[in-house]
Amino acid sequence: MIFFFDIDGTLMPFGKDVPASTIEAIHSLRRDGHKAFIATGRSPAEVSDRIRSIGFDGAVYSSGAAVEIDGKTIYRRIWSRKEYDKAVPYLLGRGFPVILQADNGTYLTQETQDIWYSLLMKHVGRIVQVPSLRIVDELPDDEEVNKLLYIGGPLIEVSQALVPEFQTVANTVGLPPDMMGEVMLAGITKATGMDIVMEHYGLDIAESVAIGDGANDIEMVEHAGLGIAMGNASSDLLAVADYITDDVEADGLRKAVEHAISRSSRSRT
Repeated sequence: MIFFFDIDGTLMPFGKDVPASTIEAIHSLRRDGHKAFIATGRSPAEVSDRIRSIGFDGAVYSSGAAVEIDGKTIYRRIWSRKEYDKAVPYLLGRGFPVILQADNGTYLTQETQDIWYSLLMKHVGRIVQVPSLRIVDELPDDEEVNKLLYIGGPLIEVSQALVPEFQTVANTVGLPPDMMGEVMLAGITKATGMDIVMEHYGLDIAESVAIGDGANDIEMVEHAGLGIAMGNASSDLLAVADYITDDVEADGLRKAVEHAISRSSRSRT
């Protein structure tokens, strides 16, 4: 089987380190011949060495905009200038702070960082660490953008303004749903990346397991052969999961892996 793991709220609690039980679960499944992939909203630059050092066979980045297998990028979709010019000026024009996610770093102004960190401390109680943050006076318009996040504004309003090029989901860093949103290219999700990985190995989607907790995990959890929601998952993800494990801070990831492997063993006997 191929396992796909979200990061924040799944592999590790928001703003905390990866639990030892999570690391051992991933090591165990790989020793048993299964493969482990990150499936994250983070860009490659936003995934820390600490997470990479756990040992994965590859990753789906930026909610499906890039796929890496064995250290090689096999799929990548960056925004065109036309797409950038539709989304970024609209959001800035409405006064929404914007965080640009690009291959070589994540761009935001000092004011945006201050607002973001203040909201995280208020609602999460800690800062979610994101490597490669780049503080700039103005957002660049010449970077290869994968995705963006914005603070404030009703999701429905923003989504309607940015169709058909984009889709918008609630943030996945622990803030209330309408407080921060993620803007991605339409038709590209973590499920898109899953299909690319499964095709690479010549496996049917039935041989996949997806584990997540947030709004950008819905498509992959629905699409997987076995879709698992963490106990701390959003209500919309809980509603579509095949199985609900425990919270991330109660060894939920390890329990999810054990359930998936046990279920697979039973189906083969």
